[in-house]
Amino acid sequence: MKDNKSSISGIDANIIVLIGYLGGLFLTWIININYFAWILPLIIYIIEKKSEFVKDQMAQATILYILVSIITLIFNLIWIIMFPTSYNVGLNLNNFSGSTLVVSTMNILSVTITILITLVVVITSMKIWYYENYKMPVIGFFVPSFRNLLDKIISNKKNNNEGIHLEKEIQDSEKEKNDDIEEYEEVTKEIPIKKKVTNKKRKKKK
Repeated sequence: MKDNKSSISGIDANIIVLIGYLGGLFLTWIININYFAWILPLIIYIIEKKSEFVKDQMAQATILYILVSIITLIFNLIWIIMFPTSYNVGLNLNNFSGSTLVVSTMNILSVTITILITLVVVITSMKIWYYENYKMPVIGFFVPSFRNLLDKIISNKKNNNEGIHLEKEIQDSEKEKNDDIEEYEEVTKEIPIKKKVTNKKRKKKK
């Protein structure tokens, strides 16, 4: 594969992609942090400047973990709204007083979803190790349009920064120009005064 090296410290592209997938997967297993698992692959996507393989896979990983975050959020909201008392019990595995059946069911569903995501990531990681640009079912279909969206956002931000930098340069050059004009005016004012002084000296000598 031609882009088997990442622009990130020259590390192999498959290693960088695995860091994005497995790092995000690790975060999905941590309560409350699992909503932000998509940040790691997104950061890698933004930093990567060369490898299309890395960019494709990190865009796919970002979509995957965003969907996981949305599903987890919806799941927890339903749990809180329908079974508010059992939700607190579910977060404390040492305290199963109350709606034990509801708690057990919700915990099993939550763990099942995470296990399914883990299987998907493991299968994808195995293919990625051999530089196969694997597209996940359904999710892979949205990768090109998602990449276009990300690139537009990044390029707009870059253009804005360049515009601010250019505007600052223009302001600095105008300031320098004004300073030069003021300095020139001060010099031209001093010339007639010097001439008058020298003329007076000449008259006195005469």
